[in-house]
Amino acid sequence: MTMRYPRIMAPKKPISVTLDPEVLEELQRLVEAGEASSLSALINETMRSRVERQRRAEQARQYVEENLLGGRPLTDEELVEARGMLAASKARSDARRRGAAA
Repeated sequence: MTMRYPRIMAPKKPISVTLDPEVLEELQRLVEAGEASSLSALINETMRSRVERQRRAEQARQYVEENLLGGRPLTDEELVEARGMLAASKARSDARRRGAAA
């Protein structure tokens, strides 16, 4: 599912953020390499992606509860197990990505 935005988006709002020096250096490197037009654009894209992942995770949880568990909410233990599985999957994806970049 992709995020859909209205044709006319509200104006962006400036904020102040504090980043670890190594994170800032990497972001600046990505901008200099042409991966993004600016630090703001890169951070906005990253945050938008995170919000969308959270939205999809919530939709998946709702689907499981409604369609697979007959309306029963996931237990705390099931949520911990699911988060562990997702973290392991993300770690594998990150490792593959790092391997491909090397």
